Amino acid sequence: MKLDNSQPKKELRAAIYLRVSTLAQSEEDAYGLDVQEERARKFCTSQGYLLDEAHLYTDKISGGTRPEEREGLSKLLAAAERGEFDCMLVYKIDRVARNLKIFLGIVEQLLALKLIFRSVTEPIDTSTPIGEMVMQILAMFAQFERGMIRDRTMSGRIQAAKHGSWVGSVPPYGYILNKTTRRLEINPKEGKIVKQIFKWLVDDKLAVHEIERRLNAMQVPAPWSTKISTKETQNVWRKFSVIRVLVNEVHTGTFYYRKFRKPFNGLTSITDPSRLRPREDWIEQHCDPIITTEMYEAAKRQLTHNREFARRNRKHEYLFSKIIYCSGCKHKMFGGFQPAREEWGYQGGRYYHGVYRKDDALGKTARCQWCPNYSEARLEPVWDCLKDILKNPKNMTRPLEKYIHKEKDPLPVKQRLQDIDTALDTISRKRDRVDALYINEQLDEQKYKAYQVEFKQDEQRLRDEQTHLRQTLLSKREVADRQKAVQRAYEQVKARLDAVTYDEKAKIVSYFVERITLHAKENYAEVVFRFSKGTDIGTVATLQGDKAFPLVHKINTIPERERRATLMATNPEMFVSKVLV
Repeated sequence: MKLDNSQPKKELRAAIYLRVSTLAQSEEDAYGLDVQEERARKFCTSQGYLLDEAHLYTDKISGGTRPEEREGLSKLLAAAERGEFDCMLVYKIDRVARNLKIFLGIVEQLLALKLIFRSVTEPIDTSTPIGEMVMQILAMFAQFERGMIRDRTMSGRIQAAKHGSWVGSVPPYGYILNKTTRRLEINPKEGKIVKQIFKWLVDDKLAVHEIERRLNAMQVPAPWSTKISTKETQNVWRKFSVIRVLVNEVHTGTFYYRKFRKPFNGLTSITDPSRLRPREDWIEQHCDPIITTEMYEAAKRQLTHNREFARRNRKHEYLFSKIIYCSGCKHKMFGGFQPAREEWGYQGGRYYHGVYRKDDALGKTARCQWCPNYSEARLEPVWDCLKDILKNPKNMTRPLEKYIHKEKDPLPVKQRLQDIDTALDTISRKRDRVDALYINEQLDEQKYKAYQVEFKQDEQRLRDEQTHLRQTLLSKREVADRQKAVQRAYEQVKARLDAVTYDEKAKIVSYFVERITLHAKENYAEVVFRFSKGTDIGTVATLQGDKAFPLVHKINTIPERERRATLMATNPEMFVSKVLV
């Protein structure tokens, strides 16, 4: 490879390329952007190059980044294609790239355009084989230096993480970085938003896009990483920023550095074991928790549930999709749709099936011989049973009545409330004493934080009990008002259940049905409902098992002969032999 790099002639046009890896490096005197620019301008003057201010290009990015991902270098190469300059000038070779392959690719591109490449601090003459070799050797050393810098940086981060310091770039949403201790501390305003996001997902079962919509509607400031985005929609919550909050285990107070392989891919990384590094590489770190570990695990389960039940590109919705299994082979069954047949007067319908295999398919399958096509219409009693449970006033009002129950003898409750107030005052005094010991350096930081966590847990437990006890002391009027509200809500739900759409039925089923095991030969389904054992199931289903939760029912499905008779009554032209099994 040769570049025409002979002594520059007068009136040659130059383009200067400047690069630093970080914003901090750009402010350093020894190697910053100002130093590079000053030396390059002086070089242009000494060599007689013409410099147009429009051809001064700058990047603040790693030297290992590809050219197309660098704004400044991309603009320079585009200008080179248009023939706007004759010489590319850099302070050092490693300013172009610290990767040999990337560097040689850029030089090849310049060669094809018959342009000159010069370095201010390195006397390179690529018109000779020796000069070309020197340039490649310098590029190899630049790559070697990049590797050494990466190793030193990683070693420093590992040591800092082992000492408990935060080694990430930007603190996660909900926290700020104490620059003195290098540890994470809760940001009170953002911490409340984090709790609300988890509550919306876990308690209210909201989808991520709905959480995103609510945050933007409430004009909640977006995370820092979103604010610095180059897009026009800055400071706006996006789906990825909501998920980043929900999957970040730092909010539980215990997290691990070097736990996941790069790149981190949100929910996939925390649910796929293959995305984890070996356990011995993990470095445990701690900070003040915003949520409990139980809440975090519940959020992970809900996100997984949302992903599994997402519609995406499905053409049809299925009432029991993802929750129906064959009783024989224990494998999940899949939804299918039989298109309409005009010649039969048949409008089509949904059904469930196993895996289709051709006669000449290779290998074996774990599925049983009886994993048949089963019409969804035959499973209608499952929905009827769920609807009866939800429409039963005992099932709906019992939990609320228990919540608003008025104590017949309020004296013990009032005494307990006084005890709780005394206990809260005691905790407050203990906290003040611990603060004083810490300020006077009579208590180390680790013990101080341990005390704070203990006080916080005890205080929260007492306040939760206090709230519940005060609820039992409602006046008769308050109890009556709440009972009326409960009755109105019940009547609205009861009326709505008789007019729900198919999509709404599918959503209700996903909320209250855990699993359906289909016994196709015996014409019944074993249904696991997310209700307690005391739920009134009516006469549709038979109670199974002895567990208090969840509730398991045996529900008879519609026999195929009965279903065929119904279809023949409505469509006499249908041939019995062609009816969907």
